[in-house]
Amino acid sequence: MKGDPEVEDVLPCENSIDPNEVDWDGPHDPHNPRNWSVRRRALIVGIVTSIVFSTCLASSAIAPAVPQVLDEFGVDSPKIGTLVVTIELMGTAVGPLILAPISEIRGRRIVYNIANLGFCAFSAGCALTPTIAGLVAMRFLQGCAASCSVNNAGGTIADVVPTHRRGAVMSLFSMGFLLGPVIGPIVGSYLASAAGWRWIFWLLLIFTGSLGSIFAIVCPETYEPVLLEWKAGMLRKETGNSELYSKGSRPLPGGVILKRAIIRPLKMLSLSPLIMGLSLYIAAVYGFAYLLLSTFSIVFKEQYHYSGGNLGLAYLGLAGGMLLSLGLAGVVSDRIFMRLSKKHGEEKPEYHLESLVYGAIAIPIGFVIYGWTAEKALPSVVPIVATSFVGFGVMFTFIPIQVYMTIAYTKYAASAIAASSVLRSIAGALVPLAGIPLYDRLGLGWGNSLLAFVSLGLGGLPLLFCRYGEGWRKRFTIELD
Repeated sequence: MKGDPEVEDVLPCENSIDPNEVDWDGPHDPHNPRNWSVRRRALIVGIVTSIVFSTCLASSAIAPAVPQVLDEFGVDSPKIGTLVVTIELMGTAVGPLILAPISEIRGRRIVYNIANLGFCAFSAGCALTPTIAGLVAMRFLQGCAASCSVNNAGGTIADVVPTHRRGAVMSLFSMGFLLGPVIGPIVGSYLASAAGWRWIFWLLLIFTGSLGSIFAIVCPETYEPVLLEWKAGMLRKETGNSELYSKGSRPLPGGVILKRAIIRPLKMLSLSPLIMGLSLYIAAVYGFAYLLLSTFSIVFKEQYHYSGGNLGLAYLGLAGGMLLSLGLAGVVSDRIFMRLSKKHGEEKPEYHLESLVYGAIAIPIGFVIYGWTAEKALPSVVPIVATSFVGFGVMFTFIPIQVYMTIAYTKYAASAIAASSVLRSIAGALVPLAGIPLYDRLGLGWGNSLLAFVSLGLGGLPLLFCRYGEGWRKRFTIELD
């Protein structure tokens, strides 16, 4: 199928010195995923994004139902209640270290399918568990499975989308990734009130199971090295030439390849200052956002006397801010990239990091207004609207960094994103545990002001990324194969 040649960024194939090396048949080979029709590529991205949204609902949908869960199991510890919510994120920190590298060996499709089945199975386990310990364990495993779509989606986008369009496409992906945790509590609050908290997990099973089935039927493999290896294997059978091999492959034992692939995300995180710096920044932003998500049910119940069903309204500000920036962040990132590329006469991945400044400004403003308006018990609509600034800033943090990862580390985009996800998920799991003690000690005003001050300080990092990022990326090269 013919693609959209005016927007493609497929580089012409060079004449290989080795006649046994198998590559694409020219820059417009219809078997290359980036040359598939726009409709086909859009369908793949749309289905993957839908799965991301459905699995990310699980991270926080249970949050407003925590009091109901604790009552049923006879537990009175707020920390256990927070752990029930955040332990899923700890799973998303562990899962990428295995699933993302395997996708770069065996391909995206098989990993997606296995992870989708696992997510459904563990969702059923959450719904059926008879103990609080069982719920925590199932939530952890659920997070491990959910991490596949969250982290491999960036790799899938890198597989099929040209460089200068990734900002807009990553906005779509980010909608699923970031809106899922915000929409989840809204759905969960009403569903738990109407049918009980266990039905939250039955709904997740039905929703994700349906999308996973569609993916298994409709979506093909997209990872270029795997497709080229399949092509080389077919040609070996057809020609009888056992010396044929795919471009970029190395004749190593499978165990060695798998070991290197699993180590790769940790290697990228520990040896690249740029990946480490970006990961720390997004981890702090993500952790603070989850602190809000995990404490809304307590703050608005105690301060504004919201009922169980109405607690979902507290999350509308965060969701609204994300929706507002959803249509802006990707477009702004792409336009800045194209403007700077034209100005300097070359394309650099770091140009996408310029738009981080908008998030660095919006997030501290949101925390200060939210904290003090809630502290003074102003009408609840005021702190809810204030959190929209945080939602706006989170989107302007996540999208530029994800786009940068997919461009700077195209072949290993999944591993680069997995490396970033490790710290992000750990922060999302652990930082919320400090939320209630922070508010108890400092109050809502100064507690959220402290978060604003930390966010403002970290906001200086984008300036360093933009100015020195290219130099760091080129200086600290990593042997990944």
